[in-house]
Order: sequence, then structure tokens, then C-alpha cells
Amino acid sequence: MAHGFDDYRVFLSAPGDLDPDRAAVHDILARVNEAVAMPANILLVTVGLRENGQIDGNRAIVSDNVRWSSYFIQLFQDDWGPRDLFRKLFLLALECRDNPEMPMRDVVVCVKNAPHESNPEILAFRKELLEMQGVRAFAYDTVEELRAHLERVSTEWAQSLIAASAGAGAAS
Repeated sequence: MAHGFDDYRVFLSAPGDLDPDRAAVHDILARVNEAVAMPANILLVTVGLRENGQIDGNRAIVSDNVRWSSYFIQLFQDDWGPRDLFRKLFLLALECRDNPEMPMRDVVVCVKNAPHESNPEILAFRKELLEMQGVRAFAYDTVEELRAHLERVSTEWAQSLIAASAGAGAAS
């Protein structure tokens, strides 16, 4: 059924115990859709997994969903999920973003602060993520901070899509 919207997938990767954070991202995208994107017939559609374990049995289709996405949001605190498969999805998102033939436009990393973390491997990886070149990385303490940051980012995405749509319409 045609709905008249140009839709753009936003893959949300959120391994570990980040359910409130994941829910906040869904709320933010819904708010940006309603206020900014939908009046211009654009829709940011969230895709991803509800349960970490689903990645094991559905790895190929999950990877395809990353490949078909325009945006990728990685939430992280201390866990890459089963067998580090969410890390592989993150690296796939970076490959897709760097390939002009793929629809991926942006990759954003949000690292939830863990002041009591002492595992050296986790601390090293957190540092690596936050210092990674070519990736928008953001550290946050609260879900409200995450909301504010991702609302700015997703509003920017929607405005960019609106501008590109207006430019394409003027060209034709």
C-alpha cells in the first residue's frame, strides 16, 4: 500500500541492558517524524533487534537491514552482545557509510557512561569508540542527555533529507 512518504531506515544497535535508552531513541524518532519529517512526506523508520539473542539466528537478514539503512545509531555501555556480533554490525555500518553505492549516510555512537566499570578491555574499547575518527561519538549519563543529543542529530537528518528533496524537485 503506497503511503506517499519517502522512508529512510535508521538501524538501532543497542546490545546489553539498555532497554530504556532504546525506547528513548524510538520516542525521539517518532517526535522528529511528527514535527519535522512527516510534514515534508519523509519518514525515519527504526529497524533493529528487540532481543540480543535474535542476532545469532538471523544474522544474514540483520546484516541486510544494516546495508539497507540510511542511518545507524550504536548505543553502547559495556557489552557487544552475543559473540561480539553487534560489533560486526557496527563495522558493517561504517563500511556501508564509506561506500557511495550504499544508502548509509551517517553513523552515530552513543556511549553510556559507566563510572564504576573496571574491566580493562571494556574501558579500552569505550575509549576507542569515543576517539574513533570519522564517527560522531557522544558520551552520556542519563536518558535525558541521550534524548537531547539524538533529537538534534535526527532533526538534522530530517532537515537534510527535506533540503535534498526540495533540491531534487527544483531540478526536475
